[in-house]
Order: sequence, then structure tokens, then C-alpha cells
Amino acid sequence: MLEIWWVRHGSTDWNKVKRWQGNSNVDLNDEGREQAKSLAVKLAPIPFDQVWSSDLSRCYETAKLALPLIDNIRQDQRLREINFGLVEGHTWSELSPELQQEVSNWWKDPYNLRFPGTEETLQDVAERLESWLKDLPREGRIIAFSHGGLIRTAVWQVVGPPTDERQWGMELGNTGIVRIRYNEGFPILTAFNDITHLKNYWQAPPAQNVPGSK
Repeated sequence: MLEIWWVRHGSTDWNKVKRWQGNSNVDLNDEGREQAKSLAVKLAPIPFDQVWSSDLSRCYETAKLALPLIDNIRQDQRLREINFGLVEGHTWSELSPELQQEVSNWWKDPYNLRFPGTEETLQDVAERLESWLKDLPREGRIIAFSHGGLIRTAVWQVVGPPTDERQWGMELGNTGIVRIRYNEGFPILTAFNDITHLKNYWQAPPAQNVPGSK
């Protein structure tokens, strides 16, 4: 049986103001580093056969802080966030009404429509995720440090894609853990958004506001 522990990266300054990050290489802030160090206490007794990370710094730094004794952290571009094109570096309120409408239209069919200003659809994200999964062993425990959109895509492959009515109905906090088991290739979601390693986790504010979705 293969078990994958997905971990969203720690907080960044862009997260704090809800600025779209996508493929932009934004470092962790002090809060994000503390989140990753808190995660290290939870992960310390757990053996992992492989450790993977998106090649973007916010994920790789989270991995290094959360697993400080691991030297071999494999970085892979396939674990990057979806490319947010024209909106990267901006907040929702900074976008023109026309661009806000383009994003809203994308949400109606994200698997077939390219995100504004990019060549990437959510189906493209799913395919690069699937490509990465095919390179993994069939058994063992693997941990992968990635991004909210990519991890949600992994979950959607288990529970089905988002619908127009429920486009983004999954809360995933910074350093939140998602666990998926693959038993003879059959995936089962066993945990979602485990942030119990964080102080006062039950008081955590909403992790993400995804403008343009309902």
C-alpha cells in the first residue's frame, strides 16, 4: 500500500493579504517558519520512505524546517501551484472588473478553460500530478510539500471534481496535512487539513479566500 502525506507550505506575506501567488517564488514569513517548526514535532516520529517538494521556495523551506534531519528532499516542478497568470502578485480588489469576470468565468469550467493569461487548465494540473504519481513506488509512505491548488487537485481525483455549486469547498490551512492511501491503486482520503500541530489551531482564521469562486 502507498500512503502519501500532502503538506501545504507555511504562511507567506502574500498569504496574509490574500495576494495570488501561483508560480511566483515567495518566501515564508516568520509565522510560516514557526508553523513549519511546529509541524516538525508532529512529523519527527514518523518514518517516510521519500520526501518531495515543489521547487518553489515556500514549499522547500517548509520541508527543510519540518524535517530538519532529512538531507534528500526531491524537488519537482510538477508539484507547483497552478499558474495564475495575469492575477499573480495581485489581490482580488486590485483586478479590473473585466479580469475579475474572466476569473469568475474560468471557475465555471476550470478543467477545460485556461486560467486568464496562461496556457494551463486544471486538467493540465491534474495531468502533471498524475505524471508525478506514476513515478512513485507502489508501496511505502511518502510526504510531499506543495500548494493549496495542487493538493486540492489530488483530493478531487479521489472525491470527484468541484462543481459549479461547490467550487472550492475545502479549507486547507498553511502546513495543513492531507493523507491519501492507495491500496492496489484505489485511493482513499484518510485525513484532510490536519493543523492540530499549530497553537490554538481551533481559532485559526479562514486559510484562503478564493475570489471568483462561489
